[in-house]
Amino acid sequence: MKNFKSKFMFCFMVTFALSCGHSNSLKQTEFYVRGNCGMCEERIEKTVSDLDGVVKADWNVETKNLAVSYDSTKISEAKIQEAVANVGHETKTIQSPQAVHDALPECCKKNGKM
Repeated sequence: MKNFKSKFMFCFMVTFALSCGHSNSLKQTEFYVRGNCGMCEERIEKTVSDLDGVVKADWNVETKNLAVSYDSTKISEAKIQEAVANVGHETKTIQSPQAVHDALPECCKKNGKM
């Protein structure tokens, strides 16, 4: 029984130490991402959520703001913005490649009709 308690306490301490270190690197940011509709929302959120280090991504179709929680030891805000731009949705600092933007559904393009 004593051996079990020692192992349990060791595991608890390791988990606690790791979680404390992780919380220091957890960042939150919010930035503009151009988009028009629910398909844009799905594409933007999936792209960002699939990035290693991203904990949560939520794009608001009305405000055009993307709120992201991420581990700054694994990814930067600049890399997140670059990933969004590379699927056709520009930010205030990164333009989308024209060919990628042109391949979006009509309603998702700049000045697209919904």
